[in-house]
Amino acid sequence: MNLDDTIIAISSAVGPAARMIVRLSGPRAIEVLRNLAATEHIMPGASRVRLKPPSEVSRRSAADVTVSTWVYVFASPRSYTGQDMVELHLPGNPLLVRMYVADFVAMGVRHAGPGEFSARAFLNGRLDLSAAEGIAMTISATNDAELRAARQLLGGELSRRLRPLMDELIQMLALIEAGIDFSEEDISFITPEALRDRVSNIIKQLNELLADTARFERLTHQPTFVLVGRPNAGKSTLLNALAGHERAVVSSVAGTTRDALSATVILDKGLAIIIDSAGVEGIKGDPEGIDTQMQRRTQRVVEEGDFVVEVTDISLPYAPVNPSRAADLIVLNKGDLPPHSGHLPSSPNLVKVSARRNEGIEELKRAMSRLAFGNPTAAATLALNARHLSAINESLACLQRVGESDVVSAEVIALELRQALDALGSVLGAVTPDDVLGHIFGSFCIGK
Repeated sequence: MNLDDTIIAISSAVGPAARMIVRLSGPRAIEVLRNLAATEHIMPGASRVRLKPPSEVSRRSAADVTVSTWVYVFASPRSYTGQDMVELHLPGNPLLVRMYVADFVAMGVRHAGPGEFSARAFLNGRLDLSAAEGIAMTISATNDAELRAARQLLGGELSRRLRPLMDELIQMLALIEAGIDFSEEDISFITPEALRDRVSNIIKQLNELLADTARFERLTHQPTFVLVGRPNAGKSTLLNALAGHERAVVSSVAGTTRDALSATVILDKGLAIIIDSAGVEGIKGDPEGIDTQMQRRTQRVVEEGDFVVEVTDISLPYAPVNPSRAADLIVLNKGDLPPHSGHLPSSPNLVKVSARRNEGIEELKRAMSRLAFGNPTAAATLALNARHLSAINESLACLQRVGESDVVSAEVIALELRQALDALGSVLGAVTPDDVLGHIFGSFCIGK
């Protein structure tokens, strides 16, 4: 990555819209903008300017097309990337925007790589590595828990938890190394007891950090709901109502669903996968044994799913359909029909719907969302990814060796403290190999 290059990218979704955003960053960002603007007076801040006709338009049409656009100029070093940076808010015509991008490229501006804007912000000290990962997590978040965790990383929560511990390690390392320098004078700058106490305190705080945080990989898991019920209970109709389109074939003939069908459904706090399984009673007298295979497949899907949703026909007598696993949620379907006079299931998670008329579907989605993602007022959780956990555990291992050994030379202690410090520093990017940086920023969108 050459920081002397000026880079450009479309930084909004590509498609017809009111506005599209083009972002430039680098030492020539303002200069090349002046070459296309009808005015020379471009100052930091926001202003409305007219851009000269793009060269592609000039070649294809005799019309003198100019575009009025909002320009936001952010001067170095107080910009997102730490360099001179320009944002163009153009009319949302993808063809027109690409023409202007081509003109900038013709003037020596380079197309940005994935995550290059955020990588420059990191390399110029505008954000640490954990905050940069928070940006990527925010972009890819599919539920509230992911978004809250990403927001905390982006806000610097992990940095605030680790910086004091790193400062403590730096102080101890300085005292140990000073003692090594003055070893011939028999001067000790920190006693072994004080060293062990301070190391023990850091170990305690790192363990508390690990105990108080969640694994980000766990938050990215999309929960699965398995619809179970007797044939003709309306499971396929319910799947279609939840998905908002015809995902499953619906028929009044019992046993239409022969295999597990799935659809991704948007709940109010994230995405979930809904699986429609075959009716638990199946079809009688199947000479090919399909009925048996169908039942086994249904049972396997039920065992593997996160939540079981029992769908029952409210107009028929109720009887549990899956004795091997209790339902997490019971749906009384066909609510447009007169209910059966017999007893209804007793469950705190009970929702009445009419899938055919699309009634009660939003209430059902809210109930499923509460099951999958918890109470919306739950405290936000700081989540650690595998890289964070590996670095913190490496630091803990070094510190535990210091705290548990009684007879260790000052040089060995200094080496362990240095390795513990480097491990924590790698979380925030203080010491990070180039291959780690390439992996992190390579997963970003272009233009971010």
